[in-house]
Amino acid sequence: MKVDLHQGRAVADIVRDERLWFQLRLLSSLDTVEGPDETLGSPRTVQRHNRVEVHCASSRWAERVTTLEVHPDRLEVRTTVRGRGRLLTAHLLGGHRAPGGFLPSGSAADSLFSPNPDHPRRVVRPAAEPAVIGVVGDGAEPGVGRWLFCPAPWCFAVSRADEWAALGLAAPVAAQTFTSLHYTGGTDGFSLRLDYEGHTEVDGEFTTPTVVIQFGHDTPEAALAAHAALLRARGLAPAIRTEIPRHWLEPLFCGWGAQHALSPGASTPDQSTQRNYDAFLAHLARHDVVPGTVVVDDKWAAHYATCRPDEAKWPDLAGWIRGRHENNQRVLLWWKAWDPDGAPAQACVTLPDGTPVALDPEHELGRQTVVDAVTHMIGDLDADGLKVDFLARTPSGAALRHAGPSWGAALLHALLELVYDTAKAIKPDALIVTHTPNPAFADITDMVRLNDIRMLDAIDPDGPVVPHMAYRASVVAAALPGMPVDTDGWCLPDRAQWRAYLAEQPKLGVPALYYTTHMDLTGEELTAADLALVSRVWTDYRRTLD
Repeated sequence: MKVDLHQGRAVADIVRDERLWFQLRLLSSLDTVEGPDETLGSPRTVQRHNRVEVHCASSRWAERVTTLEVHPDRLEVRTTVRGRGRLLTAHLLGGHRAPGGFLPSGSAADSLFSPNPDHPRRVVRPAAEPAVIGVVGDGAEPGVGRWLFCPAPWCFAVSRADEWAALGLAAPVAAQTFTSLHYTGGTDGFSLRLDYEGHTEVDGEFTTPTVVIQFGHDTPEAALAAHAALLRARGLAPAIRTEIPRHWLEPLFCGWGAQHALSPGASTPDQSTQRNYDAFLAHLARHDVVPGTVVVDDKWAAHYATCRPDEAKWPDLAGWIRGRHENNQRVLLWWKAWDPDGAPAQACVTLPDGTPVALDPEHELGRQTVVDAVTHMIGDLDADGLKVDFLARTPSGAALRHAGPSWGAALLHALLELVYDTAKAIKPDALIVTHTPNPAFADITDMVRLNDIRMLDAIDPDGPVVPHMAYRASVVAAALPGMPVDTDGWCLPDRAQWRAYLAEQPKLGVPALYYTTHMDLTGEELTAADLALVSRVWTDYRRTLD
Protein backbone atom coordinates (compact mmCIF):
# COMPACT_ATOMS: atom_id res chain seq x y z
CA MET A 1 0.00 0.00 0.00
CA LYS A 2 1.29 3.43 -0.98
CA VAL A 3 0.25 6.64 0.79
CA ASP A 4 1.05 10.04 -0.72
CA LEU A 5 0.31 12.99 1.55
CA HIS A 6 -0.72 16.43 0.30
CA GLN A 7 0.08 18.37 3.45
CA GLY A 8 -1.53 21.73 2.79
CA ARG A 9 -4.81 20.11 1.77
CA ALA A 10 -4.69 17.40 4.47
CA VAL A 11 -5.39 14.75 1.82
CA ALA A 12 -3.77 11.30 1.55
CA ASP A 13 -3.80 9.39 -1.74
CA ILE A 14 -4.27 5.67 -1.04
CA VAL A 15 -2.90 3.40 -3.78
CA ARG A 16 -2.98 -0.42 -3.83
CA ASP A 17 -1.59 -2.51 -6.67
CA GLU A 18 -1.07 0.69 -8.66
CA ARG A 19 -4.78 1.57 -8.37
CA LEU A 20 -5.91 4.74 -6.64
CA TRP A 21 -8.61 3.84 -4.10
CA PHE A 22 -9.14 6.96 -2.04
CA GLN A 23 -8.05 10.52 -1.53
CA LEU A 24 -8.72 10.50 2.21
CA ARG A 25 -9.55 13.85 3.73
CA LEU A 26 -7.70 13.95 7.05
CA LEU A 27 -10.09 16.52 8.42
CA SER A 28 -13.04 16.06 10.75
CA SER A 29 -15.76 18.30 12.13
CA LEU A 30 -17.14 17.55 15.57
CA ASP A 31 -20.10 19.90 15.63
CA THR A 32 -21.76 20.74 18.93
CA VAL A 33 -25.17 22.10 19.89
CA GLU A 34 -23.36 25.40 20.41
CA GLY A 35 -22.24 25.58 16.79
CA PRO A 36 -20.32 23.97 13.89
CA ASP A 37 -16.69 22.91 13.99
CA GLU A 38 -14.77 24.50 11.11
CA THR A 39 -11.10 24.14 10.26
CA LEU A 40 -9.41 27.54 10.24
CA GLY A 41 -6.22 28.27 8.33
CA SER A 42 -3.72 25.65 7.17
CA PRO A 43 -3.37 22.35 9.02
CA ARG A 44 0.00 21.39 10.50
CA THR A 45 1.13 17.87 9.60
CA VAL A 46 3.48 15.65 11.59
CA GLN A 47 4.72 12.32 10.16
CA ARG A 48 6.29 9.54 12.25
CA HIS A 49 6.98 6.14 10.68
CA ASN A 50 3.52 4.74 9.76
CA ARG A 51 1.64 7.57 11.50
CA VAL A 52 0.41 10.93 10.25
CA GLU A 53 -1.01 13.57 12.58
CA VAL A 54 -2.96 16.53 11.21
CA HIS A 55 -3.26 19.36 13.75
CA CYS A 56 -6.01 21.86 12.96
CA ALA A 57 -7.17 25.16 14.37
CA SER A 58 -10.87 24.78 15.12
CA SER A 59 -13.72 27.27 15.42
CA ARG A 60 -15.20 25.11 18.20
CA TRP A 61 -12.41 23.26 20.02
CA ALA A 62 -9.18 24.29 21.69
CA GLU A 63 -7.41 21.59 19.68
CA ARG A 64 -8.34 19.02 17.02
CA VAL A 65 -5.97 16.31 15.79
CA THR A 66 -6.77 13.70 13.15
CA THR A 67 -4.45 10.68 13.07
CA LEU A 68 -3.88 8.23 10.21
CA GLU A 69 -2.08 4.95 10.89
CA VAL A 70 -0.93 2.92 7.90
CA HIS A 71 -0.62 -0.87 8.17
CA PRO A 72 0.03 -3.42 5.40
CA ASP A 73 -3.60 -4.54 5.24
CA ARG A 74 -5.52 -1.61 6.69
CA LEU A 75 -5.77 2.07 7.51
CA GLU A 76 -6.95 3.49 10.82
CA VAL A 77 -8.20 7.05 11.26
CA ARG A 78 -9.40 8.76 14.43
CA THR A 79 -9.85 12.31 15.66
CA THR A 80 -9.23 13.74 19.13
CA VAL A 81 -10.53 17.11 20.32
CA ARG A 82 -9.89 19.05 23.49
CA GLY A 83 -12.32 21.53 24.98
CA ARG A 84 -15.92 21.60 26.12
CA GLY A 85 -19.21 21.06 24.34
CA ARG A 86 -22.18 18.79 23.71
CA LEU A 87 -21.57 16.75 20.56
CA LEU A 88 -24.23 17.06 17.89
CA THR A 89 -22.59 15.31 14.92
CA ALA A 90 -19.14 13.99 14.10
CA HIS A 91 -18.09 14.20 10.46
CA LEU A 92 -15.24 11.78 9.75
CA LEU A 93 -13.04 11.59 6.63
CA GLY A 94 -14.42 15.00 5.74
CA GLY A 95 -15.21 18.29 7.41
CA HIS A 96 -16.00 21.99 7.24
CA ARG A 97 -13.09 24.19 6.19
CA ALA A 98 -13.53 27.91 5.80
CA PRO A 99 -13.79 29.33 3.21
CA GLY A 100 -14.21 26.16 1.14
CA GLY A 101 -17.31 24.71 2.82
CA PHE A 102 -17.68 21.01 3.52
CA LEU A 103 -14.89 18.92 1.98
CA PRO A 104 -15.36 15.11 1.71
CA SER A 105 -12.86 12.42 0.84
CA GLY A 106 -12.33 11.39 -2.76
CA SER A 107 -13.22 7.84 -3.76
CA ALA A 108 -12.70 5.60 -6.77
CA ALA A 109 -14.95 2.88 -5.28
CA ASP A 110 -17.48 1.35 -7.64
CA SER A 111 -20.00 -0.24 -5.29
CA LEU A 112 -21.24 -0.07 -1.72
CA PHE A 113 -22.55 -2.96 0.39
CA SER A 114 -24.64 -2.21 3.46
CA PRO A 115 -25.27 -4.85 6.16
CA ASN A 116 -28.47 -3.01 7.08
CA PRO A 117 -31.43 -4.34 5.04
CA ASP A 118 -33.18 -1.10 4.13
CA HIS A 119 -34.48 -2.08 0.68
CA PRO A 120 -35.50 -5.48 -0.72
CA ARG A 121 -33.65 -5.04 -4.04
CA ARG A 122 -30.63 -2.88 -3.15
CA VAL A 123 -28.09 -4.88 -1.20
CA VAL A 124 -25.18 -3.65 -3.31
CA ARG A 125 -25.61 -0.15 -4.68
CA PRO A 126 -23.45 2.42 -6.49
CA ALA A 127 -20.82 3.89 -4.18
CA ALA A 128 -22.21 7.36 -4.88
CA GLU A 129 -25.45 6.50 -3.05
CA PRO A 130 -25.94 7.07 0.69
CA ALA A 131 -26.58 4.38 3.30
CA VAL A 132 -27.34 4.40 7.02
CA ILE A 133 -26.80 1.97 9.92
CA GLY A 134 -28.38 2.83 13.24
CA VAL A 135 -30.66 2.16 16.18
CA VAL A 136 -33.51 4.40 15.03
CA GLY A 137 -36.04 3.93 12.27
CA ASP A 138 -39.75 3.47 11.75
CA GLY A 139 -41.52 1.26 9.24
CA ALA A 140 -44.58 3.52 9.28
CA GLU A 141 -42.63 6.65 8.33
CA PRO A 142 -41.38 7.22 4.75
CA GLY A 143 -37.67 7.30 4.16
CA VAL A 144 -36.50 5.77 7.48
CA GLY A 145 -37.26 2.07 6.94
CA ARG A 146 -33.91 0.93 8.31
CA TRP A 147 -35.06 -0.85 11.47
CA LEU A 148 -34.81 -4.52 10.52
CA PHE A 149 -31.32 -4.93 12.03
CA CYS A 150 -30.83 -2.71 15.04
CA PRO A 151 -27.99 -2.18 14.98
CA ALA A 152 -26.40 -3.93 12.05
CA PRO A 153 -22.59 -4.15 12.25
CA TRP A 154 -21.01 -0.70 12.07
CA CYS A 155 -19.33 -1.62 8.81
CA PHE A 156 -19.95 -0.92 5.15
CA ALA A 157 -17.98 -2.57 2.37
CA VAL A 158 -16.79 -0.83 -0.80
CA SER A 159 -15.36 -2.33 -3.96
CA ARG A 160 -12.79 -1.27 -6.51
CA ALA A 161 -12.87 -3.61 -9.50
CA ASP A 162 -12.82 -7.10 -7.98
CA GLU A 163 -11.52 -6.21 -4.50
CA TRP A 164 -13.62 -5.35 -1.46
CA ALA A 165 -12.61 -3.28 1.54
CA ALA A 166 -14.32 -3.02 4.92
CA LEU A 167 -15.16 0.51 6.06
CA GLY A 168 -16.01 0.08 9.72
CA LEU A 169 -15.95 1.62 13.18
CA ALA A 170 -14.01 0.32 16.18
CA ALA A 171 -15.05 1.49 19.65
CA PRO A 172 -16.20 0.02 22.96
CA VAL A 173 -19.98 -0.31 23.15
CA ALA A 174 -20.10 2.19 26.02
CA ALA A 175 -18.57 4.77 23.66
CA GLN A 176 -21.21 4.14 20.98
CA THR A 177 -23.35 7.03 22.17
CA PHE A 178 -24.52 7.85 18.63
CA THR A 179 -27.83 6.85 17.07
CA SER A 180 -26.73 6.44 13.45
CA LEU A 181 -23.71 5.99 11.18
CA HIS A 182 -24.21 7.64 7.79
CA TYR A 183 -22.21 6.86 4.67
CA THR A 184 -22.71 10.06 2.71
CA GLY A 185 -21.80 9.05 -0.81
CA GLY A 186 -21.49 11.52 -3.66
CA THR A 187 -19.91 11.93 -7.06
CA ASP A 188 -16.35 10.60 -6.68
CA GLY A 189 -16.46 11.17 -2.95
CA PHE A 190 -17.80 10.21 0.48
CA SER A 191 -17.57 10.94 4.18
CA LEU A 192 -18.99 9.40 7.35
CA ARG A 193 -21.26 11.03 9.90
CA LEU A 194 -22.20 10.00 13.44
CA ASP A 195 -25.32 11.47 15.07
CA TYR A 196 -24.71 12.20 18.78
CA GLU A 197 -27.74 14.49 19.12
CA GLY A 198 -26.29 16.63 21.92
CA HIS A 199 -26.27 13.85 24.52
CA THR A 200 -22.49 13.29 24.72
CA GLU A 201 -20.77 15.82 26.95
CA VAL A 202 -17.11 16.64 26.30
CA ASP A 203 -15.21 18.29 29.12
CA GLY A 204 -11.53 17.83 28.44
CA GLU A 205 -10.59 15.28 25.77
CA PHE A 206 -12.74 13.19 23.42
CA THR A 207 -11.66 10.70 20.76
CA THR A 208 -13.99 9.48 18.03
CA PRO A 209 -14.46 5.83 17.16
CA THR A 210 -11.64 4.63 14.93
CA VAL A 211 -12.47 4.27 11.24
CA VAL A 212 -10.78 1.07 10.06
CA ILE A 213 -10.43 0.37 6.33
CA GLN A 214 -9.42 -3.27 5.72
CA PHE A 215 -8.40 -4.19 2.19
CA GLY A 216 -7.95 -7.41 0.26
CA HIS A 217 -11.30 -9.25 0.37
CA ASP A 218 -13.04 -11.21 -2.35
CA THR A 219 -16.61 -10.57 -1.16
CA PRO A 220 -18.39 -7.99 0.98
CA GLU A 221 -19.23 -10.74 3.47
CA ALA A 222 -15.52 -11.54 3.83
CA ALA A 223 -14.82 -7.86 4.49
CA LEU A 224 -17.56 -7.81 7.12
CA ALA A 225 -16.17 -10.96 8.75
CA ALA A 226 -12.69 -9.40 8.91
CA HIS A 227 -14.12 -6.32 10.61
CA ALA A 228 -15.92 -8.45 13.21
CA ALA A 229 -12.80 -10.53 13.85
CA LEU A 230 -10.77 -7.36 14.42
CA LEU A 231 -13.28 -6.15 17.01
CA ARG A 232 -13.14 -9.44 18.91
CA ALA A 233 -9.34 -9.53 18.76
CA ARG A 234 -9.20 -6.07 20.33
CA GLY A 235 -11.72 -6.85 23.06
CA LEU A 236 -14.28 -4.49 21.50
CA ALA A 237 -16.80 -7.30 20.96
CA PRO A 238 -17.48 -10.29 23.21
CA ALA A 239 -16.85 -13.90 22.29
CA ILE A 240 -19.77 -15.76 20.75
CA ARG A 241 -21.40 -18.56 22.71
CA THR A 242 -20.28 -21.97 21.43
CA GLU A 243 -22.53 -24.24 23.51
CA ILE A 244 -26.07 -24.04 22.14
CA PRO A 245 -28.88 -25.91 23.96
CA ARG A 246 -30.59 -28.15 21.46
CA HIS A 247 -34.07 -26.96 22.40
CA TRP A 248 -33.19 -23.45 21.26
CA LEU A 249 -32.92 -24.82 17.72
CA GLU A 250 -36.38 -26.41 17.64
CA PRO A 251 -38.73 -25.13 14.89
CA LEU A 252 -40.70 -22.07 15.92
CA PHE A 253 -44.33 -21.11 15.58
CA CYS A 254 -45.16 -17.42 16.06
CA GLY A 255 -48.82 -16.46 15.94
CA TRP A 256 -48.50 -12.98 14.43
CA GLY A 257 -49.22 -14.01 10.84
CA ALA A 258 -52.17 -16.16 11.90
CA GLN A 259 -53.45 -13.26 14.00
CA HIS A 260 -53.15 -10.99 10.97
CA ALA A 261 -55.05 -13.46 8.80
CA LEU A 262 -57.95 -13.34 11.29
CA SER A 263 -58.15 -9.56 11.26
CA PRO A 264 -58.25 -8.03 7.78
CA GLY A 265 -58.93 -4.36 8.29
CA ALA A 266 -59.00 -4.76 12.06
CA SER A 267 -56.49 -4.77 14.92
CA THR A 268 -54.01 -7.64 14.71
CA PRO A 269 -52.90 -7.28 18.38
CA ASP A 270 -56.51 -7.84 19.46
CA GLN A 271 -56.26 -11.38 18.06
CA SER A 272 -53.56 -12.43 20.54
CA THR A 273 -55.86 -14.50 22.72
CA GLN A 274 -55.63 -17.79 24.56
CA ARG A 275 -58.57 -19.11 22.55
CA ASN A 276 -56.95 -18.25 19.23
CA TYR A 277 -53.57 -19.73 20.13
CA ASP A 278 -55.24 -22.95 21.27
CA ALA A 279 -56.98 -23.08 17.90
CA PHE A 280 -53.77 -22.30 15.98
CA LEU A 281 -51.79 -25.05 17.67
CA ALA A 282 -54.60 -27.62 17.56
CA HIS A 283 -54.99 -27.10 13.81
CA LEU A 284 -51.27 -27.52 13.24
CA ALA A 285 -51.13 -30.63 15.45
CA ARG A 286 -53.88 -32.27 13.40
CA HIS A 287 -51.50 -32.00 10.45
CA ASP A 288 -48.44 -33.30 12.37
CA VAL A 289 -46.93 -29.84 12.65
CA VAL A 290 -45.73 -29.54 16.23
CA PRO A 291 -43.38 -26.62 16.98
CA GLY A 292 -40.79 -27.03 19.69
CA THR A 293 -41.09 -23.35 20.57
CA VAL A 294 -44.23 -21.21 20.53
CA VAL A 295 -44.02 -17.42 20.45
CA VAL A 296 -47.00 -15.57 21.92
CA ASP A 297 -47.01 -12.32 19.99
CA ASP A 298 -48.44 -8.82 20.41
CA LYS A 299 -50.56 -7.95 22.39
CA TRP A 300 -50.87 -10.50 25.15
CA ALA A 301 -50.09 -7.93 27.90
CA ALA A 302 -52.43 -5.31 29.27
CA HIS A 303 -49.58 -2.76 29.25
CA TYR A 304 -46.29 -3.03 27.38
CA ALA A 305 -44.05 -1.69 30.16
CA THR A 306 -45.39 -3.84 33.00
CA CYS A 307 -46.07 -7.10 31.11
CA ARG A 308 -49.02 -8.39 33.12
CA PRO A 309 -51.34 -10.54 31.01
CA ASP A 310 -54.53 -9.02 29.67
CA GLU A 311 -56.87 -11.41 31.47
CA ALA A 312 -59.75 -10.68 29.11
CA LYS A 313 -57.63 -12.22 26.33
CA TRP A 314 -55.39 -14.54 28.34
CA PRO A 315 -57.37 -15.64 31.43
CA ASP A 316 -54.62 -18.05 32.56
CA LEU A 317 -51.37 -17.44 30.71
CA ALA A 318 -49.27 -19.13 33.40
CA GLY A 319 -51.48 -22.24 33.21
CA TRP A 320 -51.36 -22.14 29.42
CA ILE A 321 -47.56 -22.07 29.47
CA ARG A 322 -47.58 -24.95 31.95
CA GLY A 323 -49.73 -26.93 29.53
CA ARG A 324 -47.26 -26.29 26.71
CA HIS A 325 -44.45 -27.51 28.96
CA GLU A 326 -46.41 -30.69 29.60
CA ASN A 327 -46.56 -31.09 25.82
CA ASN A 328 -42.73 -30.76 25.69
CA GLN A 329 -42.93 -27.30 24.12
CA ARG A 330 -41.34 -24.06 25.20
CA VAL A 331 -42.93 -20.62 25.15
CA LEU A 332 -41.38 -17.26 24.32
CA LEU A 333 -43.27 -14.07 25.13
CA TRP A 334 -43.09 -11.11 22.77
CA TRP A 335 -41.60 -8.07 24.50
CA LYS A 336 -41.80 -4.57 23.06
CA ALA A 337 -38.64 -2.66 23.85
CA TRP A 338 -38.78 0.95 25.03
CA ASP A 339 -42.57 1.32 25.16
CA PRO A 340 -43.57 3.41 28.23
CA ASP A 341 -47.18 2.17 28.24
CA GLY A 342 -48.06 1.62 31.90
CA ALA A 343 -44.80 3.04 33.34
CA PRO A 344 -44.57 6.13 35.54
CA ALA A 345 -43.21 9.19 33.74
CA GLN A 346 -40.26 9.34 36.15
CA ALA A 347 -39.06 5.99 34.76
CA CYS A 348 -38.85 7.32 31.23
CA VAL A 349 -36.95 9.36 28.70
CA THR A 350 -39.20 12.38 28.21
CA LEU A 351 -39.92 15.41 26.09
CA PRO A 352 -39.05 18.73 27.73
CA ASP A 353 -42.63 19.01 29.01
CA GLY A 354 -42.34 15.66 30.82
CA THR A 355 -44.24 13.53 28.31
CA PRO A 356 -42.76 10.00 28.43
CA VAL A 357 -41.44 8.61 25.15
CA ALA A 358 -39.37 5.56 26.19
CA LEU A 359 -38.32 3.58 29.23
CA ASP A 360 -35.01 4.81 30.65
CA PRO A 361 -32.79 1.90 31.77
CA GLU A 362 -30.40 4.33 33.47
CA HIS A 363 -33.06 5.78 35.77
CA GLU A 364 -33.50 3.71 38.94
CA LEU A 365 -37.28 3.58 38.53
CA GLY A 366 -36.83 2.67 34.85
CA ARG A 367 -34.47 -0.15 35.84
CA GLN A 368 -36.97 -1.40 38.41
CA THR A 369 -39.76 -1.35 35.82
CA VAL A 370 -37.77 -3.44 33.36
CA VAL A 371 -36.51 -5.89 36.01
CA ASP A 372 -40.02 -6.34 37.41
CA ALA A 373 -41.47 -6.99 33.94
CA VAL A 374 -38.82 -9.56 32.99
CA THR A 375 -39.03 -11.22 36.41
CA HIS A 376 -42.78 -11.60 35.98
CA MET A 377 -42.48 -13.05 32.46
CA ILE A 378 -39.62 -15.49 33.11
CA GLY A 379 -40.30 -16.13 36.80
CA ASP A 380 -44.00 -15.84 37.64
CA LEU A 381 -45.36 -16.88 34.25
CA ASP A 382 -42.49 -19.36 33.72
CA ALA A 383 -41.90 -18.34 30.10
CA ASP A 384 -38.81 -19.85 28.46
CA GLY A 385 -37.53 -16.65 26.93
CA LEU A 386 -38.39 -13.50 25.05
CA LYS A 387 -38.82 -12.38 21.48
CA VAL A 388 -37.50 -8.81 21.77
CA ASP A 389 -38.91 -6.38 19.21
CA PHE A 390 -39.12 -2.69 18.29
CA LEU A 391 -35.47 -1.99 19.07
CA ALA A 392 -35.45 0.87 16.56
CA ARG A 393 -37.70 2.82 18.88
CA THR A 394 -34.49 3.80 20.63
CA PRO A 395 -35.16 7.42 21.71
CA SER A 396 -33.75 10.06 19.38
CA GLY A 397 -33.74 13.84 19.59
CA ALA A 398 -31.57 16.58 21.02
CA ALA A 399 -34.45 17.95 23.12
CA LEU A 400 -35.12 14.70 25.02
CA ARG A 401 -34.37 14.38 28.73
CA HIS A 402 -32.88 11.28 30.38
CA ALA A 403 -31.10 10.22 33.54
CA GLY A 404 -27.72 8.74 32.65
CA PRO A 405 -24.71 9.34 30.41
CA SER A 406 -25.56 6.81 27.69
CA TRP A 407 -27.36 7.53 24.44
CA GLY A 408 -27.93 5.86 21.10
CA ALA A 409 -26.49 2.37 20.69
CA ALA A 410 -24.95 2.46 24.17
CA LEU A 411 -28.35 3.13 25.74
CA LEU A 412 -29.93 0.32 23.70
CA HIS A 413 -27.21 -2.04 24.88
CA ALA A 414 -27.83 -0.96 28.48
CA LEU A 415 -31.54 -1.79 28.11
CA LEU A 416 -30.88 -5.19 26.53
CA GLU A 417 -28.17 -6.03 29.06
CA LEU A 418 -30.68 -5.38 31.84
CA VAL A 419 -33.25 -7.63 30.16
CA TYR A 420 -30.72 -10.37 29.40
CA ASP A 421 -29.08 -10.45 32.82
CA THR A 422 -32.44 -10.45 34.62
CA ALA A 423 -33.78 -13.33 32.51
CA LYS A 424 -30.60 -15.40 32.88
CA ALA A 425 -30.49 -14.93 36.66
CA ILE A 426 -33.92 -16.55 36.86
CA LYS A 427 -33.58 -19.16 34.13
CA PRO A 428 -30.04 -19.65 32.75
CA ASP A 429 -31.29 -21.40 29.60
CA ALA A 430 -33.86 -18.72 28.80
CA LEU A 431 -33.72 -17.91 25.09
CA ILE A 432 -33.42 -14.20 24.26
CA VAL A 433 -34.10 -13.46 20.59
CA THR A 434 -33.24 -10.02 19.22
CA HIS A 435 -32.56 -8.46 15.82
CA THR A 436 -29.08 -7.14 16.74
CA PRO A 437 -26.39 -8.75 14.52
CA ASN A 438 -23.78 -6.24 15.70
CA PRO A 439 -20.66 -7.95 17.12
CA ALA A 440 -20.71 -5.68 20.20
CA PHE A 441 -24.20 -6.99 21.06
CA ALA A 442 -23.26 -10.68 21.13
CA ASP A 443 -23.43 -10.65 24.92
CA ILE A 444 -27.12 -9.70 25.09
CA THR A 445 -28.61 -12.08 22.54
CA ASP A 446 -28.84 -15.85 22.08
CA MET A 447 -30.40 -15.83 18.62
CA VAL A 448 -30.71 -13.20 15.90
CA ARG A 449 -34.05 -12.86 14.14
CA LEU A 450 -33.88 -11.93 10.47
CA ASN A 451 -37.00 -9.82 11.08
CA ASP A 452 -39.98 -8.99 8.88
CA ILE A 453 -39.63 -10.22 5.33
CA ARG A 454 -41.51 -7.26 3.89
CA MET A 455 -41.85 -3.73 5.23
CA LEU A 456 -45.54 -3.35 4.49
CA ASP A 457 -45.57 0.41 5.02
CA ALA A 458 -42.62 1.03 2.70
CA ILE A 459 -43.25 2.97 -0.48
CA ASP A 460 -41.63 0.16 -2.50
CA PRO A 461 -41.84 -3.11 -0.52
CA ASP A 462 -41.62 -5.68 -3.31
CA GLY A 463 -38.56 -7.81 -3.88
CA PRO A 464 -37.30 -11.39 -4.13
CA VAL A 465 -37.91 -13.15 -0.82
CA VAL A 466 -35.38 -15.98 -0.77
CA PRO A 467 -32.32 -14.04 -2.04
CA HIS A 468 -33.01 -11.16 0.32
CA MET A 469 -33.41 -13.36 3.38
CA ALA A 470 -30.26 -15.26 2.38
CA TYR A 471 -28.44 -11.90 2.30
CA ARG A 472 -29.66 -11.09 5.82
CA ALA A 473 -28.52 -14.51 7.06
CA SER A 474 -25.13 -13.96 5.43
CA VAL A 475 -24.70 -10.76 7.44
CA VAL A 476 -25.37 -12.63 10.69
CA ALA A 477 -22.99 -15.45 9.70
CA ALA A 478 -20.21 -13.00 8.83
CA ALA A 479 -20.60 -10.80 11.90
CA LEU A 480 -21.52 -13.48 14.46
CA PRO A 481 -20.30 -16.87 13.21
CA GLY A 482 -22.12 -19.68 14.98
CA MET A 483 -24.91 -17.48 16.33
CA PRO A 484 -28.33 -19.20 15.92
CA VAL A 485 -30.68 -17.52 13.46
CA ASP A 486 -34.47 -17.19 13.70
CA THR A 487 -35.46 -17.14 10.03
CA ASP A 488 -38.78 -15.37 10.69
CA GLY A 489 -41.74 -16.10 8.44
CA TRP A 490 -43.79 -12.93 8.08
CA CYS A 491 -44.87 -11.26 5.92
CA LEU A 492 -44.89 -13.42 2.79
CA PRO A 493 -46.46 -11.96 -0.36
CA ASP A 494 -48.37 -15.12 -1.31
CA ARG A 495 -48.61 -18.87 -0.83
CA ALA A 496 -46.11 -19.72 -3.58
CA GLN A 497 -43.39 -17.55 -2.07
CA TRP A 498 -44.23 -18.87 1.39
CA ARG A 499 -43.59 -22.43 0.14
CA ALA A 500 -40.34 -21.37 -1.53
CA TYR A 501 -39.07 -19.73 1.64
CA LEU A 502 -40.23 -22.64 3.80
CA ALA A 503 -37.92 -24.93 1.85
CA GLU A 504 -35.01 -22.48 2.22
CA GLN A 505 -35.31 -21.79 5.94
CA PRO A 506 -33.34 -24.82 7.24
CA LYS A 507 -30.34 -23.69 5.18
CA LEU A 508 -30.40 -20.28 6.88
CA GLY A 509 -31.25 -21.13 10.48
CA VAL A 510 -34.17 -22.20 12.64
CA PRO A 511 -37.39 -22.66 10.62
CA ALA A 512 -40.18 -20.31 11.71
CA LEU A 513 -43.87 -20.68 10.83
CA TYR A 514 -46.25 -17.73 11.15
CA TYR A 515 -49.39 -19.07 9.45
CA THR A 516 -51.92 -21.81 10.16
CA THR A 517 -54.98 -21.80 7.90
CA HIS A 518 -54.60 -18.89 5.48
CA MET A 519 -52.08 -16.43 4.09
CA ASP A 520 -52.82 -13.00 5.49
CA LEU A 521 -52.25 -10.75 2.46
CA THR A 522 -53.91 -12.83 -0.25
CA GLY A 523 -56.37 -14.89 1.84
CA GLU A 524 -55.12 -18.06 0.13
CA GLU A 525 -55.92 -21.21 2.10
CA LEU A 526 -53.11 -23.41 3.38
CA THR A 527 -54.10 -26.89 2.31
CA ALA A 528 -53.37 -30.24 3.92
CA ALA A 529 -50.60 -30.63 1.34
CA ASP A 530 -49.07 -27.31 2.40
CA LEU A 531 -48.97 -28.32 6.06
CA ALA A 532 -47.65 -31.74 5.12
CA LEU A 533 -44.75 -29.91 3.46
CA VAL A 534 -44.13 -28.04 6.71
CA SER A 535 -44.10 -31.34 8.60
CA ARG A 536 -41.59 -32.88 6.16
CA VAL A 537 -39.30 -29.86 6.19
CA TRP A 538 -39.30 -29.79 9.97
CA THR A 539 -38.74 -33.54 10.26
CA ASP A 540 -35.75 -33.38 7.92
CA TYR A 541 -34.43 -30.35 9.78
CA ARG A 542 -34.73 -32.06 13.16
CA ARG A 543 -32.67 -34.97 11.86
CA THR A 544 -29.79 -32.55 11.30
CA LEU A 545 -29.87 -31.63 15.01
CA ASP A 546 -29.42 -35.22 16.24
